[in-house]
Amino acid sequence: MKTVNRIALLAALSLAGCTADYVKDGNAPVQLIVAALTPNPLTSDVAISTGGVCPDFASVAVANRAKNLNVTVPQVPQAIIVNRYEVSYYRSDGRGVEGVDVPYSISGNLAFEIIGEAAGNVNIEVVRRQAKLEPPLSQLVSGGGSFIVTMFAEITLHARTTTGVATNTATGRLQITFADFVGDETTCPTN
Repeated sequence: MKTVNRIALLAALSLAGCTADYVKDGNAPVQLIVAALTPNPLTSDVAISTGGVCPDFASVAVANRAKNLNVTVPQVPQAIIVNRYEVSYYRSDGRGVEGVDVPYSISGNLAFEIIGEAAGNVNIEVVRRQAKLEPPLSQLVSGGGSFIVTMFAEITLHARTTTGVATNTATGRLQITFADFVGDETTCPTN
């Protein structure tokens, strides 16, 4: 009998350690998911033909899913409001000093609602104008020492339910190729 009790105790302890991260992150009954980022990869021109700089945007496909799959009826308190985002940059070669190897991390506010069990797209500014005026991106203008650099942007979204309960954070990654591309653009594209 003692052996059976010990086996049962070991089984219970091992199952307790098998909880998925999305269940432990946030107190909400729902989870925020980043389903896709477009365009991916993103091509970023560090200067347009007039010498000006333009920001770059990405469309983030997000979804609201219940943590407990047995709950089938979406409820108003389960709606999610995405209220903040962060973008940080890294490179595959391991170099990552902000302002030297990669642009400085950025953050911003949002106000985007996702009703229970729904999905939607939100536009995020992933490269701001000032990042193109500072190293390392400014060094790409007119081939000033470098010609092209590929980086990755990690986009993290923060949200709450409509009742104010924090959800999990959701993260997606986007490849960005930066260069001073030859073009005849005189104005920034609209997002």
